[in-house]
Amino acid sequence: MTLPRSTAVAASAFGALLAACAETLPPTARPLLPGHLADSLTTFTTLTQTQTFLSFRVLGPLSAVPGASGTAPIFPDSMLRRVFHWDAGTHQYASPPQDTVGGPASGVRFVLYAPDTTAGLPIEPTVQVGHADLLDASLPDTTRLRVFATGGTPMTTIDFTMRGRFVQDSLSAFYDGCLFDALARSACLTDSIVQRVDNGDTIVTVAGIGSVTGQFLTYTVGIRLGASQIVQAVDLVVEEPELGETVRFFGTLAVQGSTPSANLSVTVNGLPFATIQGQGTLTIRGPNNQPLTDAEDALVNVLFALPGRLLDTGRALARPGQRVLGG
Repeated sequence: MTLPRSTAVAASAFGALLAACAETLPPTARPLLPGHLADSLTTFTTLTQTQTFLSFRVLGPLSAVPGASGTAPIFPDSMLRRVFHWDAGTHQYASPPQDTVGGPASGVRFVLYAPDTTAGLPIEPTVQVGHADLLDASLPDTTRLRVFATGGTPMTTIDFTMRGRFVQDSLSAFYDGCLFDALARSACLTDSIVQRVDNGDTIVTVAGIGSVTGQFLTYTVGIRLGASQIVQAVDLVVEEPELGETVRFFGTLAVQGSTPSANLSVTVNGLPFATIQGQGTLTIRGPNNQPLTDAEDALVNVLFALPGRLLDTGRALARPGQRVLGG
């Protein structure tokens, strides 16, 4: 029997539809609570953008202590209990011999001031926002520097210990500690940071583990800072034990001049979730090119920014070691 033409066309279209439906799309996954995870990870950004942490970041390159040594005892007896204040005349920290009121018995104290993060200096006239104690926490076989800084509203605390090899242009260091505030927000890191110079480029790598508001991180972030190009490689894993979920963010990001290019992926429990790709204009795509919800989009943006925060935090925490233990 021959079908009428219209019926044959309909049958053909129906067959094509069935064939399309039979195509199997690759398996994907979506995070169970993307908004909650984004909020949790944003805690790290919040803590590292407090006035206390920004003041500490400015202090790092300025925290030289006369007579300090890369081996224990770190500080000479003449420096113990000394308190360093900013000298607006010389634009550096200074401590007269009699300035020991409130200084720690095993180290020195630097007053923290409202920071000019662009200039890398305290704002003048200065406004005190807290203090940072640099303490000799050495063990019999290991030279260790402990940093304990506190200040701001709500009260924010930076407490970590570092050790390693520090010279002017390179370092290989380990640090372990936490940032937390009076609102019970916290982030703890156990990290290594390596910095070296290669053919005029500066290469920095941070790697370690951490916890941010109940989420567990494992990460490696490397960056090559060249005269014309910056390249960042990242592999970040977030464990959510309460949900039995693992989110991984990995790939590369490069910036040449002002033009970015990226090839970054996000997976959930090993299955594809989202990508960030492109050159010039970076595009976020969801699983099988499906749109993301607002909460999922926010999570991807937080993951995109987090490696840079981890890298910047590692460098900030290492700088007192460079100045004090590296001479």
